[in-house]
Amino acid sequence: MISENTKNITKPELLAPAGNIESFYAVLKAGADAVYMAGSRFGARAYADNFSDEELIACIRYAHLLNKKIYLTVNTLVRNNEMSDLVLFLEPLYEAGLDGVIVQDIGLLKVLGERFPRLLLHASTQLSVTGKYGAEYLKELGVSRIVPARELSLPEIEAIKDTGVEVECFIHGAMCYSYSGACLFSSVLGGRSGNRGRCAQPCRLPYSTEYKEECYPLSLKDMSTIGILDRLINAGIDSFKIEGRMKKSEYAAGVTSVYRKAIDGYLKTGSLNVSEDDLNTLKNLYIRSEVSDGYYNKRNGAEMVSITSPSYSGADEKLLSKVRETYIDSGKTKLNISVFASFIEGEEAYATATYEGLSVSVKGQMVEHALGRPIEEGDVLKSFKKLGNTPFAYGNPETDLSVYLSESPYYPLKEINELRRNLLSLLEDKIIESNGFDVKRELTEAKETRGERSKKSVNGKIAVSVITEAQLKTAIEEDTVSRIYVSETLLTCLKNIYEYFGKGKELYAALGYIRRSDSEMLRSLIVSFLKDGSLKGVLVRNIEDLQFFKSIKSEGTSFEIAGDYGFYAWNNSSIKEFSVCCDTLGLPLELSSKVQNALAESNDSVSFEKMVYGRYPLMQSANCIYKTGLNCKKKAADKLHFTYLKDRTDRKIPVLADCARCHNTLYNSVPLSLYKFMADDKESLTYRLDFTDETPEETERVLKYYKEIIFDNKTDAPAWEYTTGFEKKSCE
Repeated sequence: MISENTKNITKPELLAPAGNIESFYAVLKAGADAVYMAGSRFGARAYADNFSDEELIACIRYAHLLNKKIYLTVNTLVRNNEMSDLVLFLEPLYEAGLDGVIVQDIGLLKVLGERFPRLLLHASTQLSVTGKYGAEYLKELGVSRIVPARELSLPEIEAIKDTGVEVECFIHGAMCYSYSGACLFSSVLGGRSGNRGRCAQPCRLPYSTEYKEECYPLSLKDMSTIGILDRLINAGIDSFKIEGRMKKSEYAAGVTSVYRKAIDGYLKTGSLNVSEDDLNTLKNLYIRSEVSDGYYNKRNGAEMVSITSPSYSGADEKLLSKVRETYIDSGKTKLNISVFASFIEGEEAYATATYEGLSVSVKGQMVEHALGRPIEEGDVLKSFKKLGNTPFAYGNPETDLSVYLSESPYYPLKEINELRRNLLSLLEDKIIESNGFDVKRELTEAKETRGERSKKSVNGKIAVSVITEAQLKTAIEEDTVSRIYVSETLLTCLKNIYEYFGKGKELYAALGYIRRSDSEMLRSLIVSFLKDGSLKGVLVRNIEDLQFFKSIKSEGTSFEIAGDYGFYAWNNSSIKEFSVCCDTLGLPLELSSKVQNALAESNDSVSFEKMVYGRYPLMQSANCIYKTGLNCKKKAADKLHFTYLKDRTDRKIPVLADCARCHNTLYNSVPLSLYKFMADDKESLTYRLDFTDETPEETERVLKYYKEIIFDNKTDAPAWEYTTGFEKKSCE
């Protein structure tokens, strides 16, 4: 019975993780409505056990028998030479009825939508979707469900849902300090990219800050929303997702069981009642020492950070044993069936099987008269009792399995076994179809399409990105600089912004890395500058802004859109998709010079920029170093503030607090400098210099140095400490 208070609320899907086959069976038994998992490649947890192709197909079929769904994680960035392999990998899974895929790569979304039209496309949280415009952009690509950024409040999530897409939100498990997909920390520090499922978790390491030595300012507490689950259900979230494909089966099953009980209890009674036993279960299943309910109720704060220790508190052995006994050791859930088999001389062998009102029948070969030993009832019973690894069982073998034989029939034992196998396979198909799933899907023909835009060339030019007014003044005076990207926060803070217009430079607004609903007024100011011609264009860094400015442009305002390197245009399909909106694209930072140049050479629909100087943006965070341990500067007159973290090697990591947007960006300790690698490609690319915390003198020195490198063929190494990043070898 459903409570009157909740009868109009849609029951949310409970989505559980499975890192191996044991976890898969366990979470289904614990009450999961759907399971997300990965194959041996292309999933964002490369170090989980994951599943073979054969196991995935078996899991899809088994889940559909139980009226459950399977979503495959292919949420990594895809290189050109991997795209065809990924499609081939998915073909048999699609044919087997795979329900959906969770995807980060924009180009892959396009490819999968064309190749597998009946496959549900889910946008990964790695895409950092934060609002309705980003949701609309993805809807146009065929996405039916979005896993938004974990940093969103409930009103922001409801705004996304209002666009008509399904929304899937995390309710339990580990939390990243950075917006997922906007983190290069692991990649830059050790070559292991979080965008390729190989995150080394540098956020869990100790750092020194202005307020505390040797602490963990980047390590968020684990999320546990069991106490606010009623609010999440009432918000209309379609799917509740439990994090944890890298964790033990006991964790996955135990957490799933607690949330299953809480969801069902609330929908039945209209009140959220969570017992102490259930709370203790969550607390003692591989959780960090403290938890929070995430960002649903707060923008950020020290209470979300595990300052003293990022380690797990362990687990209660008695609880683990209980969970294992209940959900794991007993293996698969079995469906109770009844079977009748008939072997009459002169007629075809016949068998029928029934499950909850569904029946199937099969016929075999003609039954002959036995010239020697006839088959006996025991022979047939022995064969049909061999249910083995099938999903079926007899509730009572004495009554649920019956056989009729004529007086002296002969039928080969091998054929009896074949009759049983065919019968059970047919029954599986019948149950799967009755649950609304495909037993076998047909593949469509692959399409090959080309963009229609012609390439725009801005060869031999230098673009710079600035954060401070002093950097802007210096860049304005440098004659070789043709384009300047000005931080949107800086644009709003300049006392006399118009003195910088009309100086012979192309001024672009460098929009925020992340767009939240409370920073839309900043964007509106940019629109006014575009409409009066003060700004040449915008540097877009997220799909929320991309869709918004695409719509502004379609209304008749003329300006340029440059897509930043954070768009991760790793393959031709992504470049083609972004070039529909963008006039310029930044080449991906995590790919080698060789791969970058190959992408630029093989795509003629857009111009490319290459970052040759600047600090890698390591993290984009809704949390704030200042608010965690220092005084919040939200109300200060200046809206941009730098502080620093110091790692275990005494390297200083700059942290920019953008207090106009309540946002932190962490930068690499040393800047990128690609002076060695520029000789071969300077005629086809625009070079970009990104300035962060440089003084006016440092800015001038860098500009002078690169002017000599680009125009005077100077080859001397820079006089400052630097890194060459991934120019020789792409990240893993």
